[in-house]
Amino acid sequence: MNLDALIDSLLSPIADKISGIIFYSVNIGGVKVELLVALLIFAAVFFTLRTKFICFWGFKHALKLIQNKYEHNDTYEKKKRGEVSSFQALSATISASAGIGNVAGSAAAVSIGGPGVIFWMMVAGILSMALKFSEVVLGVKYRKINKDNTVSGGPMYYILRGLKGKHIKHFAPYLAKGYALFAVFAMIGGWNLFQINAMTTQITEVTGGENSFFYNNGWCLGLIVACITWFTIIGGIKAIGKFTSRVTPLMCTLYVISGLIICIMNIGRFPHAIHLVLSEAFSPSAVNGGIFVCLLWGFRRAMFANEAGLGTASIAFSAVNTNKPVVQGFIAMIQPFVDTVIVGATTAFIVVVSGAYLNVDGLAGIELTSKAFASAFPFFPILLTVMVTCFVMSTMLCGSYYGTSSWQFLFGHAKWKLRIFQVIYCVFIVAGSAMNFKSIINLSDAVTLFLAVPNLIAVFALSGVVMRELDKYCLKYNILGKEDE
Repeated sequence: MNLDALIDSLLSPIADKISGIIFYSVNIGGVKVELLVALLIFAAVFFTLRTKFICFWGFKHALKLIQNKYEHNDTYEKKKRGEVSSFQALSATISASAGIGNVAGSAAAVSIGGPGVIFWMMVAGILSMALKFSEVVLGVKYRKINKDNTVSGGPMYYILRGLKGKHIKHFAPYLAKGYALFAVFAMIGGWNLFQINAMTTQITEVTGGENSFFYNNGWCLGLIVACITWFTIIGGIKAIGKFTSRVTPLMCTLYVISGLIICIMNIGRFPHAIHLVLSEAFSPSAVNGGIFVCLLWGFRRAMFANEAGLGTASIAFSAVNTNKPVVQGFIAMIQPFVDTVIVGATTAFIVVVSGAYLNVDGLAGIELTSKAFASAFPFFPILLTVMVTCFVMSTMLCGSYYGTSSWQFLFGHAKWKLRIFQVIYCVFIVAGSAMNFKSIINLSDAVTLFLAVPNLIAVFALSGVVMRELDKYCLKYNILGKEDE
């Protein structure tokens, strides 16, 4: 037995067991409804309604803010504190999500739920914007400025600092530590496993498939990536922010352009693909359970990919050099739109328009995307490999920061304690390169989406704080008034 097979035989059964426990489901009309996914759907709809559809009226203002076209001109902003710019934080959070979660995850959703998944993914992406706004507002408002002028923030801190009610305040420290612990497991057992596995699969595919050196030696590739990751993450959020702000916009743009080329090369199938997406999104006779399977898989993949409801983006945005929580909330709304509505939908649609999803038996991931790319030009899978490699590196770097912040919340800021987490994180990169995709996608979804439980308890409880901050901001700067028209 080779090393890849040994690692897979040891870890995959454990991964399947954990995902089965976390993804507890109930049977409704013959369809398994996972309670975690239902919770995220409810949260996205709730905050969209409570913010009066901020995803629509706030989007224009968000674009102005990220382009620095909306000046506030007050002395309060001159006292801002933080470590990175808004654009670097946005790039980091997009890079953390707009990567393999969309390149492989969106294709996987189509392989299970059919073309109708695309419609529900886009709906989920739009509804997620209000939820993302709320989390980031809380993250910046309740962040902690450390003695060395570094910043600590995220759900751990708005749980601990925000939940001051008579009864809940006694449980807040335990809830905060619970979130941090779950976040550590999510980064170690979810993000990096998913990323490196997809990257290993794609590189194996373009270097000969079953004849490739990496076919039974994926751990070698994982070891190389682990070493690169190690030497990068020791630079902290500033190094990560600089890397992602350069790589992410370029890779996202190149990926979408490649998707457009594939659509053009398959232009004859375009009208039929549109018809399939819309008809199967609403048809009860669609794939294995119809509209419910399409809707649930669409939301599951969208919420995993754009992180809305999980609170992770608020960790990165808490480090932004600003004193205005609502500003960062508006800017953060751009992430689910780019991540799900643009990048994720691009993957899903090219898989449909190219017909790559038709000859698939069960769950398939990045290999579907690779087939779609090959339908345009023979060298396109190589281009996809380059983009995937960049996506993987940027996502794992940002994931390491999320995990580091949670680890430090639990165990302190001593450098030797930090190194322990970083070593564990890199070791699991090697493990993920050898495991099978089905076990990894279920484990990744489970441990990542479970972050929603402690996070949403706090976000729901503090929704009134979010609305007060939003109302004050809109009144002060006349948002929705003549000045912003």
